[in-house]
Amino acid sequence: MALPKNGVAEAGKIVPSAFGLLAVVKPENSADEDRWIRGFSQEYETTVDTLKNWDDTDTTSYTLVNNATVNYYDEIKPFFIELEEVRSTLGFSGIDRVARLKRQLEGVTQKALERELWHGDIRIGESHDNKALIDGATVLNSGAALSPKRALALLEHSIATVSHGGEQGIIHATRDVVALLSSNSNMLFHEKDKDHLQTMGGTPVIVGSGYTGQGPLSVTDGTQTASATNKWIYATGTVRVYLGKIDVVNDNLAQAYDVAGNQNDMRLKAIRPAAVYFGTSIHLAVRVDLTAA
Repeated sequence: MALPKNGVAEAGKIVPSAFGLLAVVKPENSADEDRWIRGFSQEYETTVDTLKNWDDTDTTSYTLVNNATVNYYDEIKPFFIELEEVRSTLGFSGIDRVARLKRQLEGVTQKALERELWHGDIRIGESHDNKALIDGATVLNSGAALSPKRALALLEHSIATVSHGGEQGIIHATRDVVALLSSNSNMLFHEKDKDHLQTMGGTPVIVGSGYTGQGPLSVTDGTQTASATNKWIYATGTVRVYLGKIDVVNDNLAQAYDVAGNQNDMRLKAIRPAAVYFGTSIHLAVRVDLTAA
């Protein structure tokens, strides 16, 4: 391929993981960005108060759900993903730095969303209603570790048990856990577009590069911490993502010049609003022993 006129070969783009969060959850890019970035209410219909089956004589019944706690809505507060570049003007290559910064922020967005979804660093630090995987999950098997395939089986069964409506649910796992599950034929491509992984039961699986495998905050015996042999996987209800447009703080390179200390540096910054959260009709966690068969 011939070099461009400026003599600089174009860089390879950041390619997010093929089976990450945004493969399963398509982001909503609402035109009303100025409204939702200030926060909004998310209504839910996935939990019910009481659910029964009756015969036609009204004498025999079976109660599936009885006097349950119903989560009607959450107050969602978005956060901001920021990317900054500090670069010396000495040897500054002749490319569009602003366009490059926008491409980079687009490329790293998925991992940033996955980190906030798993750990809730912003949500927990600010006491938002936004849900984080490690906060509030029901721990299965009393926190004792299972092999990957047994942990998946328990998680799949528990999704059906806890969901009032028998929802499909979504499973969240680190790449090493999914690698082991795939080797045991517990994962397959989604049949329609083959754009994400799913279990044999049809449950979509998010393989997050921003997922760390850390366990629920309620686990205090030391097994919460992820390691090379110890990870946690989660199941949730439907996940939603809102993404806003990318804005570069600097209108031009002249505004990016860092005059502090009379240095020859440019400081460029791009930012975008985002929200990621899930319905808590399903919120489960199970610990995995990666060395167990």
